[in-house]
Amino acid sequence: MDVFEILSALDRREEQIEIKLKKIIEANLNPFPMDRIHKAKLLLKLIYEFKKHVEADEFILAGMKLRDLEIEGLKILSLHDPV
Repeated sequence: MDVFEILSALDRREEQIEIKLKKIIEANLNPFPMDRIHKAKLLLKLIYEFKKHVEADEFILAGMKLRDLEIEGLKILSLHDPV
């Protein structure tokens, strides 16, 4: 898997998470959807940290953040994802 493929996939996921977070806040079906908001913010933070490590050529640390994203349940690239 190429770093640029991962970055491209993370950019798409980042946009999806931001849209979902906005919908969660606007819908307000549950007056306290804190767990979902917290999860979205955590994923965005991990994506930001991954990108920061890639820009600094710290690929071991970037790999650790990628693993953290996958542990949190974010699929980076799947077989059905067009690149």
